[in-house]
Amino acid sequence: MDKDLLRLVIIGLGLVVVFGFLTVSYLKNKPSRSRHLFNKGDRGLGSIDDSLVINTEHDEFDIVPIDIVDKSTDEWGDERNANGGLGPPAFIQLSVVASSEQGFNGFSLQKEFEVLGLIYTDLQIFQSISPKNEVRFSIACLVEPGVFPIDGMAEFFCPGVVFFMQPDEVDDPGQCFDQLVASINHIAHALEGEVRDADHSLSSSQSILAIRRTLS
Repeated sequence: MDKDLLRLVIIGLGLVVVFGFLTVSYLKNKPSRSRHLFNKGDRGLGSIDDSLVINTEHDEFDIVPIDIVDKSTDEWGDERNANGGLGPPAFIQLSVVASSEQGFNGFSLQKEFEVLGLIYTDLQIFQSISPKNEVRFSIACLVEPGVFPIDGMAEFFCPGVVFFMQPDEVDDPGQCFDQLVASINHIAHALEGEVRDADHSLSSSQSILAIRRTLS
């Protein structure tokens, strides 16, 4: 994949996840106002103008939502194939959100990424690279521009990280997904984070299994 396009994907995936997470938190804390969250009725993330910038007064992070949802699939990419089963999604996305308001420390993330054998690449993100130099999956920060400042990780904090992969770009998507899940669970356990699905809800074994079945 072209590096410029991959950078846009990295930024979009991370920021859409955070925007959705903030939306869910807002609805949970202010249910009586949930119907007014979007103007002119109930609008999904797909209809949000990608030029919209949200500035949160009590949060150090400024988030720019980017609309990158593939309209031909739902959030899991659950296309039906000719046999009536679930086809593999174009992108698989899972995130780990920090439990603390401060977020994950960059140096702590870097140490755990190195334990997992993840490599910091010229895209300024961490990636899982196979012996054949194949990118299995990538990890980006959840805030713009999605990259990690490798020379300043000790002072860097982010609210979470997003893991994503493209099944069509790897030889064995099932095995790559298994490695992604193992890595994301490691980060969540080591740094006390919450694993969230593409719809920003807490991940479950059932939702993970549903994705895995599309890759068989």
